[in-house]
Amino acid sequence: MSKDKPIPLKDLAERIKRYLNRFEADPKINAPRPEASNTKPYYCASAIFNGGSRIKVIYVHYQGVQTLTREQAIKYLAWLDAGNVGPHYLALPRRDWSAAQRGSR
Repeated sequence: MSKDKPIPLKDLAERIKRYLNRFEADPKINAPRPEASNTKPYYCASAIFNGGSRIKVIYVHYQGVQTLTREQAIKYLAWLDAGNVGPHYLALPRRDWSAAQRGSR
């Protein structure tokens, strides 16, 4: 019995990036937030894989990078594929999100 090959992290990052780019381009999704000095939730948003075991996700380029493991990225993509909009920490259980933060240090 052969196992399916896991999706390469580069491909997972590219799929996440396409969602983030779409969110950033949509004025309804990326509307300025008055409670946050009219900043937008997405600005130069991206997801990248440049080696290692994690995907780097950026929602607002000057606010730093978040990292996702393969499992977290797959869960986040499933959430996005289901029609949801938002950052990974809305999609992942709190314990998963906390693990993502520890991994980025």
